[in-house]
Amino acid sequence: MNETLLYAFAVTVLLASGGLAALCVFGSARVPFWLDRSVFALGLVTAGVLLYSTLFQIDGMHFGFAVGLMCVVWVAAVVAFVEGFVDRVPFLEMFIFPLCAVVFLLELMVGEESHVPMAMDWLFQAHLLIAISAYSLLGLAAVHSIVMAYQEKMLHQPLRMGREGQAKRERMLDHLPSLISMESILFRQLWAGFVLLSLTLISGFLFSEQWSGHAFRFDHKTLFSVVSWVSFAVLLGGRLLLGWRGKVALRWCLGSYVMLFLAYFGTQFVLEFILKRAV
Repeated sequence: MNETLLYAFAVTVLLASGGLAALCVFGSARVPFWLDRSVFALGLVTAGVLLYSTLFQIDGMHFGFAVGLMCVVWVAAVVAFVEGFVDRVPFLEMFIFPLCAVVFLLELMVGEESHVPMAMDWLFQAHLLIAISAYSLLGLAAVHSIVMAYQEKMLHQPLRMGREGQAKRERMLDHLPSLISMESILFRQLWAGFVLLSLTLISGFLFSEQWSGHAFRFDHKTLFSVVSWVSFAVLLGGRLLLGWRGKVALRWCLGSYVMLFLAYFGTQFVLEFILKRAV
């Protein structure tokens, strides 16, 4: 299949997946579970094939700002899809799948990514896989925290709406697990992402000289990564020792992920699109 047609098909199915999730939230009739799972699976498989062909080319691995984003949102969408069989959060799917479609379109517009010379090193491949998984899980947790904030607002806002508006709100809340369950899912994602982020930093510190050819440098990427790790550690420590929850936990989660996002994608955006060079 032509690559442009494959992009068009993948983006269309991903957008359709987001639309089905929105119907689950806002629609009056329930969408059959088998239907949205089938469409979601088709979108993920198509996007996965496209991502693989973009990442691994004839001359080796190509990676950069856009492909990195593609990897992160695709893995996040896969995790959301799998979690949907246990603790389904249609609001989360409603955000993740359209975001995945937008990021895939971004790569189509940006074009060629930089070649990665150390791509054949299995240690580097493991480091990259762990890093992508960490970004994906913690990013999913950040989106999850936004959904939780919206859910909490709906639960506590005054009942000034009419009977129809109240029925609509109740229908939307019916599609979400309880706040306690949502919080449990959030910290499950945070713990898994934090462990993976820790492994990412450790492997980066140990093998940076081997991969880059020069001694370890404490640059902007490292600074933001360490600050993000400390911030997530404070959040999880606050949860264990002080019982942090609600708005405090949600704000820490979002702030921590902003730091993490800046660590690679903020730095890479400046290098690729402002300074016009890639690393």
